[in-house]
Order: sequence, then structure tokens, then C-alpha cells
Amino acid sequence: MKRIISIILLIVIVFVLSETNPGRSAYIEWITHEAMDQSSNIVEKGILSLAGEKVFDMGTTESDYFIFSVYKTDFSEIGLGQVTCIGFFNKFIPISKNEK
Repeated sequence: MKRIISIILLIVIVFVLSETNPGRSAYIEWITHEAMDQSSNIVEKGILSLAGEKVFDMGTTESDYFIFSVYKTDFSEIGLGQVTCIGFFNKFIPISKNEK
């Protein structure tokens, strides 16, 4: 009986994680807002509000693992480095930031 309860609990946890795995559009929106919050210059905020989502979308790769996703945004070509985030439970957590 304990084994059946454990299996059911595991299935429920996997289902909840898969349903709350955020998508790419949610990540692009989140990272755009994060960049705007970190920007202290009004010109940068204006540029990010106009073209930020397109720029972040072009520099982002996604790895979907069904119960969570890993997003890498790479701007090392323009000197801003790379940010890696993990997304689960409809949240994003930065796990590494490499500045060049």
C-alpha cells in the first residue's frame, strides 16, 4: 500500500511540475523586465521597452526537460556576457552569470 501511495505522489509531483513549467515567451518577458529594472539610464529603459523582447528572443536558447526548462541568453558578442536561468513553478532562477 505504501508503494502505491508513493507512486501516486510521484505522479502528482511530476504532473504539477510539468504544468508549471514556464514557456519561452514568459522567460523573454521576465528577462526584459529584469534588464529594465537593472538599468539606471532612461534611454536604456526606453530602448529595452521598444526592442528588448526581440533582442532577448534572438539571443536566447531553451532546453525543455518536461518538468523544468533551462534558458541561456548569450550576449558575449556585444560584451554583455551570458545568463543561464532555470524555470519551474512559473518562476525563473538565475543559476549563472558570466560577464566578459
